[in-house]
Amino acid sequence: MRDRITSFRKTGMKKEKPLIQHPTDPLSTQAELPVPQPLFDDRSMNLSEKEIIDLFEKMMEDMNLNEERKAPLRGKDLSTKREMVVQYISATAKSN
Repeated sequence: MRDRITSFRKTGMKKEKPLIQHPTDPLSTQAELPVPQPLFDDRSMNLSEKEIIDLFEKMMEDMNLNEERKAPLRGKDLSTKREMVVQYISATAKSN
């Protein structure tokens, strides 16, 4: 029995692993990464309170939320709503 186990081990050791080459130039790898976009750009900071609330309501409609789900979201403060609207706008812009 022991001879069979060692024979498996010997045949498995003869296999060579393929060589994986990694790029060594750090600038080439950085160029491939997407540049992160700021969460708040100029347009989002210039939105009025009414625009934010209108976009927030449209966002909730697009999400098909019922009134039960909308109620606690409506109670959030304006800065939280602004963040959610900015994320919504950037997500819809990417999908178009």
